[in-house]
Amino acid sequence: MTTDFPIRTKRLLLRDVRPDDFDAIHEYAIDEAVVRFMDWGPNTIDQTREALDRWLTAQAEAVRLALNLAVVVADEDRLIGSIRLAYQGCQNADLGYSLHSGYWRQGYGAEAAGAMLELGFERFGLHRIWATCDVRNAGSYGVMEKIGMRREGTFLQDVQVKGRWRDTHLYAVLAQEWAARRPPS
Repeated sequence: MTTDFPIRTKRLLLRDVRPDDFDAIHEYAIDEAVVRFMDWGPNTIDQTREALDRWLTAQAEAVRLALNLAVVVADEDRLIGSIRLAYQGCQNADLGYSLHSGYWRQGYGAEAAGAMLELGFERFGLHRIWATCDVRNAGSYGVMEKIGMRREGTFLQDVQVKGRWRDTHLYAVLAQEWAARRPPS
């Protein structure tokens, strides 16, 4: 997957990460509220450095099967999180995101995730985009519902996260569902 960056939305820039993003990434990666329902974190300095190094290495590849992008509030030039669209084969991709808790409930998650759906369907010609979250993470599945994804099911005790079995919601949207919601151009 390749595209021109940054992707601009009303308030955000979605761009490749840079080495100097470390401090902003680590700030949300150690936030207990952010990582509460994630299968990672809170990060050590080394874990954040390893994650950033993986993203920098992956974005240098000629063909990228995953886009891990920084979510930046354009007016503030402030990195507030990250978002991922990862190709899974058969014209399917999965979506994931993490935002600094100080920027929750302001529409940034839906704005960034909606831009990634648009990119996936309109630029890459994907058929289906899906995402998962812990069933207790109402903020995350609220974002998915706001951008038009529907809950396809719930996996019971499907993965161990931080020493306990987790139930996971699966959400998805098809290209034709996305196209039906788009205003005519």
